[in-house]
Amino acid sequence: MRGRRSPYWHIRTALLIFLGIIMIGTIGYMIIERIGFWDSLYMTVITVSTVGYREVVLPSRAGEIFTMLLIISGLATVVYVTTSVVELLLEGRILEMMGRRRILRELQDISGHCIICGYGRVGKQIATECQARGTSVVIIEKEKAEAEKSINDGFITVTGDAAEETVLMKAGLERASGLVTAVSSDADNLFVTMTARMIRPDVFIVGRCNSEDTESKLYRAGADRAISPHNVGGRRMAALVLKPLVCDFLDVVTHGELVELTLEDIHVEPGSAVVGRSIRDVLVDELRSVGILGMKRPKRDFVINPRGDTVLDSGDILIVQGSAEQISALKNVTRAKR
Repeated sequence: MRGRRSPYWHIRTALLIFLGIIMIGTIGYMIIERIGFWDSLYMTVITVSTVGYREVVLPSRAGEIFTMLLIISGLATVVYVTTSVVELLLEGRILEMMGRRRILRELQDISGHCIICGYGRVGKQIATECQARGTSVVIIEKEKAEAEKSINDGFITVTGDAAEETVLMKAGLERASGLVTAVSSDADNLFVTMTARMIRPDVFIVGRCNSEDTESKLYRAGADRAISPHNVGGRRMAALVLKPLVCDFLDVVTHGELVELTLEDIHVEPGSAVVGRSIRDVLVDELRSVGILGMKRPKRDFVINPRGDTVLDSGDILIVQGSAEQISALKNVTRAKR
């Protein structure tokens, strides 16, 4: 199957033909009129350009015929170059407009997505991971070159400053499930966090920080979590050195590589069938082998391995492990009754 041609293919071809005509014209005049190289080149240029300056020599009959052919070829080449340039410009503009319309349509339809501000090394890794887990992603990138990379990687991309309300609204913040500020500047991450929190008080925000001072400021600005890539990377490397097999096992589980074992957080919704029931009463029949590793109650710390007689209440968040089918079944019983 033939590869796709470069959009500059026509221009390159036209320029090569043009240079070929100049070369043929120069050699032709040298042979036909028996004049030197520079005079032949001069005659060729004024003939192809149809300028009509002073001729070096009075052309012979053969020279006149050769000159007419050279003029026709030169004009055809100039027209070809001009149309190729115009076509390239129009094609690029049309494709750009079509791309914008496609992005606008996708942004109008998308919901429950994750907005990632910044498509550097950190932002790209976050976007790739979210996409691999089945979560839709919208990228906000200020730099056009980075935005182009994001588009080429297949992500819906909004070009602009994420600290501006209009840009966040364009990215569908009112319908998003979460937002990550992954810009390299701590100040920019703070502004993005504050702006997003003002627009959506209930959206879950994860902020990137490069220093401990910024971490506390991010929390005050409205971030739900503040993460330092340097600290996380350092702890991760230390854990790999100290307990490599444990880390490998957690990677396999958290990344969903074991089909028969999945980790998930499940919210107990108000009015669901499990409210007021103990964990022991809920985990019966097909849910018997589901493991509840932890539980987080509103405004309380985590409870590790909660007892079987623990009564569930609305707002509880369960950290569970089990097969995909079991997790799905447990989610169904923890949803509010319709």
